[in-house]
Amino acid sequence: MRTIGSRLKAVFAKKIKKSGVNMSIIKQILDSYATGSSLSLSVHQNIFGELPVLVIKHPTCSAAVSLQGAHLLFWQPSTETTPVIWLSQKANFKKEMAIRGGVPICWPWFGKLGDPMHGFARLVEWQLDSCKEDNNGVDLTLSLTNNQQTERFFTKPFQAWLTIHVGQICEVTLSCQGDFEATSALHTYFGINNIDNVTVKGLGDSYQDRLPVENKPTILGQLTFNQEVDRVYTDADEAITIFDGKRTIKLTNVNASDVVTWNPWIDKAKAMADFADQEYQSMVCVETCRINKPLKLEATQKSVYGFKIEVI
Repeated sequence: MRTIGSRLKAVFAKKIKKSGVNMSIIKQILDSYATGSSLSLSVHQNIFGELPVLVIKHPTCSAAVSLQGAHLLFWQPSTETTPVIWLSQKANFKKEMAIRGGVPICWPWFGKLGDPMHGFARLVEWQLDSCKEDNNGVDLTLSLTNNQQTERFFTKPFQAWLTIHVGQICEVTLSCQGDFEATSALHTYFGINNIDNVTVKGLGDSYQDRLPVENKPTILGQLTFNQEVDRVYTDADEAITIFDGKRTIKLTNVNASDVVTWNPWIDKAKAMADFADQEYQSMVCVETCRINKPLKLEATQKSVYGFKIEVI
């Protein structure tokens, strides 16, 4: 027999469904903080969908990290009204499925250079090594070592570490060891006001277009959007800015060789099951990469690259 409380909850849920109100996925994740296990004052761990997720509510920011893929899901500084790092409303939180949005780690290969596409690092669970916080924010270190799960995709031994700092700024660094070359991308999805108003500067003039029809820039080194874009810039500045008419996001790359820009535009957005039809308007990918100059891993020395993001 259902209690009065459970009946009221069911009625309220039906009203929400009928009215078309859909609680944002980010709010759902943040709400799970209340029932999670505490790792520190500002970090709680819970299960969201099928995946263990670290939910961060710090005075400087809100954010979340999935242990699958060591995947920073979103980041919103306390000074901002919308997330700077974006998460799709239709993202999957299922085991061994890629999560749409945030900062997926493409490693140890990018694109179709191996199977699965973009590597396996984003599909397997990483270990949380440390969780610390201070007045400036939260610092996490996660690690992945070759194991039974990874050996289905890749048989060579390796170690990888991801460090994440979230506060008023966001910093992500990938370090790895092994005896092979790896291509990689920190595949960041940025939240923007409207793609029609976006200008990305600092990309340089040299790029490889991955689409059959080019969207040639009207100003060299700058990119605006009026159709699908999928491009690898090979000589970008260390500092790149993303202006959307309301705010400017600064991306500073560290030891990167390439920058990928991507927006699926109308048709591809409609074709993706984990991407809402209109979401192409509210995101743009500007990715920190090692593609044309692969990471040359050594067994005794770490290969490192990463980025810093801030709103200026």
